[in-house]
Amino acid sequence: MIYVGIDAASKKHDFTIMNANGEVIVKPTTISNDQAGFKKLHTEIASHTELLNEVCIGIEETGIYAKNLLSFLHASGFKVFSLNPLLTSFSQKSISLRKTKTDKIDALAICRYIRLNHMILNPYTPTLYNFDELKSLSRIRFDKLKTLSRAKCEYTRLLTMMFPEFIRHYDQHSKWAKELFEKYPTPAHIARMHNDTLCAILRVKGNRLEAASHIKALAKESIGKVSATQQLLLTSALDDIRHYESQLDIIDKAIDEIMKDFEFIKSIPGIANTTGAMILGEIGHIDRFKSASSLLAFAGLDPSVLESGEFQSKRSRISKRGSAYLRSALFTATRVACVGKGKDNKFRDKYHKKMAQNKHHNAAVCAVAKNMVNTIFKMLNTGEYFSYSY
Repeated sequence: MIYVGIDAASKKHDFTIMNANGEVIVKPTTISNDQAGFKKLHTEIASHTELLNEVCIGIEETGIYAKNLLSFLHASGFKVFSLNPLLTSFSQKSISLRKTKTDKIDALAICRYIRLNHMILNPYTPTLYNFDELKSLSRIRFDKLKTLSRAKCEYTRLLTMMFPEFIRHYDQHSKWAKELFEKYPTPAHIARMHNDTLCAILRVKGNRLEAASHIKALAKESIGKVSATQQLLLTSALDDIRHYESQLDIIDKAIDEIMKDFEFIKSIPGIANTTGAMILGEIGHIDRFKSASSLLAFAGLDPSVLESGEFQSKRSRISKRGSAYLRSALFTATRVACVGKGKDNKFRDKYHKKMAQNKHHNAAVCAVAKNMVNTIFKMLNTGEYFSYSY
């Protein structure tokens, strides 16, 4: 058996090879991140063994950098393991007290780790196409949603300085309000508007003419101070809001189309298209996980354990070591299942039980999230729809 450790990067990769006794038979070597580099690696591995099942290759999960190499090695018939960088980091630190980190040292640490732990790890398998698509779409949606939120906060901040009276009486985030301030960004502009023009923009309950007169009166008496810079920033914030809302609509439609193939996951209380897409995208193929507890750890929802001698910590926090995207989606889905407007379900029952034990809301939701993970794990393995017994 030979073991290969690879440290992946954007332009090049470093690899080293060990035998079963832990002896380095190929010193850390650099290859380019292209077809020629991939062929060089394949040739080097093949020169030491003709049996593919006698090769174990470990690569750190370094985002997109290792993706093409993983696919190439898997397609070549090798057994490849995608490793958490945190685990290999601990392995490297256990070898020496020196504070040194290079790509070649990392390749050695990965090689040593895979030699000692390959029997308890799951080999890499390419996820289904839809899972990759959902992961990309849900992550970009998550990021654009945060950017949209910042733009809305900036819009509200500027409007509070420029026209505070409007916010007290009307919803600044309504479609008509944003349309109004895109065309007439200052109280002075609004005060000079013709009533018919303002009425055509308004979408309010009741008499539009009265509302228009009220808004113009507020604009004339406004205490807001407007500068050219504030006006420019307000227009820019509204442009950002319109742009990101349009982008999110496009992404949501793409997610909805893919999620038609995963209707069963949406039968779980609290899970809709967007949360379901993020959960499926982050988990990938369920065969990556041996048990529900390993999936829980991947989400970072497993409890941290702190014990030393006779000391045992009474407060157990979640580790937060796994996928932040998956953890956020699971927490959101669990919270909706527990306190949303939907029907009663087993998650809500457990939530009320925890609250009756004087648990904090977030602590109760985290406890129920473990049940959510167990349910998702079982349903992804069976493909069945949700039932109370899950």
